[in-house]
Amino acid sequence: MGLIKEKFEKTMQVEGEWNVGAYRWKAPVGYLDEYVKSFRERKIIGSLCASCGRVYVPPREICARCFTETAEKVEVSQYGEVLAFLVSPPLEKGKVVIAGIDAVQAGFLKEGEQIILAMVRFEGTSSSLVLPLINTEPEKVRVGMKVKAVWAEECKGKLADLIGVEPAFEVIYK
Repeated sequence: MGLIKEKFEKTMQVEGEWNVGAYRWKAPVGYLDEYVKSFRERKIIGSLCASCGRVYVPPREICARCFTETAEKVEVSQYGEVLAFLVSPPLEKGKVVIAGIDAVQAGFLKEGEQIILAMVRFEGTSSSLVLPLINTEPEKVRVGMKVKAVWAEECKGKLADLIGVEPAFEVIYK
């Protein structure tokens, strides 16, 4: 018996809150250094499992499928696909507080703006990242949408160098 695959044309909307700060990720000290430093050259690297061939971004020390160490690092594509997304309600003063700072009042975000977070799987990888989806409108976002990485003007080898992703309409997939 196989899996039933259906194509859904409608997007489901679910009201609620997502406490992103409640999640914690752990990695050996220094393990992600190479990953972050690769951002200086506008490259995304992942770890390759020599046993099953899965590629993880960000790199993992152990393969989640076969529990083999993933020592080899590989460069992955700048292009990917939206697996899921979240659209914030329009932002208001006093509603988005980060580290005790009101992001709208401080000018980091614009009042009325909506933030789009997308779960993205870059081509050739077996994992996904949650990144801001920019340069598009919420009503244009779809699961399966092709996107590409957006980099800071000047990359310094920091996490903030990878600003997010944007629609990649000019990309032709085989």
